[in-house]
Order: sequence, then C-alpha cells, then structure tokens
Amino acid sequence: MTENAPTVLDAQGGDLRSLPDREFLDLGTCVNRYGPPPAVETALRCIKPEHLLAHPYGDEERFTEAYAEFMGASPDRLIPGRGITEFIRVLAQLLPTEQVAVVTPDYTDTIRRFPVHLDPPSGTAETAQSRLERVELGMRTRPYVFLSNPNNPLGFYLHRDDLMEICRANPDSVLIVDEAYIEFLPDHAELSMTQSGLSNVVVLRSPNKFFGIAGTRTGALWTLNPDIFRRVAERKLNWTLSHVDAVLAIAALGETEWAEHTRSALLANALGLEEILGDRFPGLVRGVPVHYRFIATDDPIADHRFFLDHGVAVRALDGRQPGRVSGLRITAPTAAELANLKDSLAR
Repeated sequence: MTENAPTVLDAQGGDLRSLPDREFLDLGTCVNRYGPPPAVETALRCIKPEHLLAHPYGDEERFTEAYAEFMGASPDRLIPGRGITEFIRVLAQLLPTEQVAVVTPDYTDTIRRFPVHLDPPSGTAETAQSRLERVELGMRTRPYVFLSNPNNPLGFYLHRDDLMEICRANPDSVLIVDEAYIEFLPDHAELSMTQSGLSNVVVLRSPNKFFGIAGTRTGALWTLNPDIFRRVAERKLNWTLSHVDAVLAIAALGETEWAEHTRSALLANALGLEEILGDRFPGLVRGVPVHYRFIATDDPIADHRFFLDHGVAVRALDGRQPGRVSGLRITAPTAAELANLKDSLAR
C-alpha cells in the first residue's frame, strides 16, 4: 500500500493505492472503459515540445466553441474550467453554503462542500420519484438546490421536463445540476438542462468521463443567470486550460461516430452487468440509463473484498458518512472485459 493512501471507503473511483500490489480490472471509476477515442491518441502524438513554449492563447476559446457545438448550446453562456470539481469549489466560495441543499446521495466534492443534505426517506428504497420530490421540497424552502443528474452513485435520471416544471414553480430558487454523466444518455443534447431556457438553472458539464479523458481537466458552467455568470466568470483564471487539455478535449469532441457506437455498446454492457450481478446481489439498482450500477449492501467492505478476490476493483461507499448511502458502485466494462468478469465471478 502506498504511504498516505486513502482507505477503501475514502478512496475515490480509480484510486487503487489502498489495494494490494497486483493487477485489477478497475470498475471503480465512472470513466468510459472504451476511451479515449482514437483521435485523442493522434492529437497527443501531434503535440510537439515547441507547442508548449507559449501560453495557451486561444485554447480555452476553441474548447468552448467545440463543447458548445457538441452540447447544442451558445458558447457565450459557457464558462470554461478545469472539470466540474473546480466549479463546485467556486460555487461553495460564492454562495452561502447553509442556503444550498444537496439532494443526496451525491458526488464526493459536493457533499463535502455543502453540508445541508436532503437525504433519502428512511426505510424505503430510493427512486427517481423520491428524488424529484426532494428537489421540489428543496426549491420550495431553499435559495439553492444542488443535484447530480444522472445521479452519482445510484444512476437515476430525472427528466428535464419535470425539473423545468419545478424550476418554473419556484423562480426565486436556483437549481444547480451536475450533468457529468448526461452524455452517456443517447439524447443527451435534448435532455440536458442547458435546453431549459430558464434563468434559475446552473448546469455543470464535462466531457472527461464520457470520452475517457479524466486525466485531462476540462469542463464548463452554463447559466442564463446574469449574476451567477458574472460572479463565476470573475473567478476564472487567466489560463483556465492548458494547451494539452484543450487539444485533447477538442479532438475527443469531434469523434461523433465513435461516441454513438461506444455509447450503445457501453449501455448494452451495463445491462449485461445487471444479469451477472442480479442473482448474487439483491440490492442491485436496475434499469437506470447510465453505464454504472449501484448495489445497496449493509456490508460494503465485505462485498468489496469479494470483488477484489476475483480481481475486480469497485467503489465502496459507507452509508454512515453524511451524504452517502451504503453500497458499491460498479462501472460497466467493455464487451471483452464483461465476458472475463462473468467467468471470473462464476469461479
């Protein structure tokens, strides 16, 4: 184990430093296992040392244009940044955190930065409807509500139209939506809240997870709210993105054929993952429209160890921690990995 490595329950997805020194199939991160697309490797090979001499003039503008086109949004409503995490940090600095309610369970940085949580009902299974009801409650009683949609780690997606209805009914409350996984949905451009046209909506987006380029740090904040847009833009760094980040992300965003094929394959593999896990783990959340699955379990450490014994790393979550729910999150593997996983678990 690496010195100062996080424990299993504290480690984020893809951080395997707490595990034994051996090879694991890493299904603990939510990054697309088929990525990066071929154009990214080509772009990386084309970067020459002399390209790194100058400051990255124009790179963030080129990235913003490319991402806006991919999203079907106006580039002048986007603020580029270093992934969604940067915007969570900035919003936590700008907004009174006691007035921001997070619909939990949610993403690691969100629940750490914003301590007011709208937790699932005790003793009942979480559903998309129960999450939607908490969004409505939050917007009715708080100035700001934070929501990951599709949700990390459960995978539920709340339809854009339902969220828009709640936002219209509560114009004095702002809904902040983390859409890190929206691009795994086939109709992501239409289903995103960037298409809402509402000024009490803030959307956080990043191509890193879907295109398998989490090693780069690119993302954007979208909003029609002039006050929030101005305040976040004032916090933007002089050089938001590095040249390498921008070049690789732009190359990925241009891979539309790869995106469609890979999305279909990965979602099919997620259904195959359900079949493999279902009988063994009754707490499996089924039928969600994303590439990962959540298993509710009272003993995530023991079940985490079960997968390690079969050469697979998954994400363990401790329900005793604020904003968490007890269980495992497992990312869909590639088709070849799925076949190997089935054989491994059968043994």
